[in-house]
Formats: sequence, C-alpha cells, structure tokens
Amino acid sequence: MTGEVGPVRPPGGELVARPPQSPDDRRRRVLVIAAGAVAAVAVGATAWAVVAGGGDVAATASPTATTSVTAGPTATAGPDASGAPVPDPTTPAPGEPGGGATDDPDPEQGFDPTTEDAVGLDATATFDSGVTARLEAVEAVEGEAQGPGEVAGPAVRVTVEVTNGTDEPLDLGTSVVNVYGGADRVPGEPLSGPGVDVLAGSLAPGETATGTYVFGLDADLRDPLQVTVSHDPTVTTVLFEGTGPGA
Repeated sequence: MTGEVGPVRPPGGELVARPPQSPDDRRRRVLVIAAGAVAAVAVGATAWAVVAGGGDVAATASPTATTSVTAGPTATAGPDASGAPVPDPTTPAPGEPGGGATDDPDPEQGFDPTTEDAVGLDATATFDSGVTARLEAVEAVEGEAQGPGEVAGPAVRVTVEVTNGTDEPLDLGTSVVNVYGGADRVPGEPLSGPGVDVLAGSLAPGETATGTYVFGLDADLRDPLQVTVSHDPTVTTVLFEGTGPGA
C-alpha cells in the first residue's frame, strides 16, 4: 500500500485528484477516528447507567407511609393498680378553680383583724380572744442603738402587761407592739435599749407576763401618743392613746 489515492468524482462534477497522504496524516486520521469511537462508547455507557439506575429506583421506591388515627371514646376515671380511684382529668381537683372548697385558707384573702376602740394609756384593753393587756409603764428615755439601721436619741420605753384570760396556753412569740406619735401618726423606730425584753414563750391560762420595748420618737411627736398591742395576727388589736411622757 503506497498511500496514494486515486481521483475522486464529486457528484455531478469532474474527477478531482486527491493529493497523496503522508504517513503522519494517516496516523492522525486513525487517532481521530479512535477518539471518536471511545467518546461514543462512554456516552452510551453513561446513558445506559442512568436508565438502569432510574429503573432500579422506580422498582424499589415505595409510596410514603401514612398513618391514620381513629378517634376512640374518651378514657373515664377508674381505679388504679392500688385500687384507689383515679380522678377524671376533665374534673377540677379540690383547691383548683372550680374544684370546690377545701379546708385550707385562701392565701389571697389573708386576715383583716380590726382594731378595738382606743383606751387611755393607763387603762386595760381586752382582745376579742379574752386576753387582756395594759401599759404597766410609759417612760421617756435616751434610746440606745445597737442593731443595723438604728439611731440613738430621744425615745419612749413602753412596758406591756398581758394576762391570759383563756382556757388554753397563749403563745406570746407572735406578739407585736408599735408606737405612733403626733397628729400624723409617725411610727416610732424600734431600738435595742435600754432595758428591752420582749414578750416571748408560752403563757399558761390565768397567768400574766410583761414585755419592754423602746422606740425612737422625738418629744414633739408624743401628743398624742398611740401604742398598739397584738398577740395574734388573727385577732383584734388593742389601742392605747394619750399624751406621752416629755411631750
């Protein structure tokens, strides 16, 4: 084979002689043809893989599972494993809104005890519980400051006597004594001394106990002078009123 090519007749034309091809031209032509064949094979293989893969997915895919819930009757109350009745969840429990009354006091209601009418500084006042109180002494002293926030200065010392007129022991640990002075009822400031000894402990029926309190209050605020005494936050408060010492 010489590599020469004979004349070629184009359609409807005259014979045209092709120029002879060199060995390099033939090699390039073979390489181009081979590259085209390889590309065609690769494209075909890719298309087959896509088609085959899609078929597998279609064959193995399943529709999305759906779950339906059938409404059943609402559970009703019944005994639990221990035999105790189980409250109906739709029924409010006692103490909840709409759940009925309980023996516990309403925390929002609180106590609203009244204050008895005022008596003189030298009189005896009676609580609605049957307990009585009187002011054994009301004195002008120089107050002593020992606790946080206290300020020493002119003060009033009050000694309160409490008698248990009930048939039960009386807890004096909840006793409260306060002093107010002047037309604006300015509260006296509790001080640590001198001679403070507050009511405390339990008081037997028929027995009497005393407690001493000191309140910082200027002399010009002691007319009128008011002293309130309470031995229990759930009962009435008694009130003593008059002209204080050193006013």
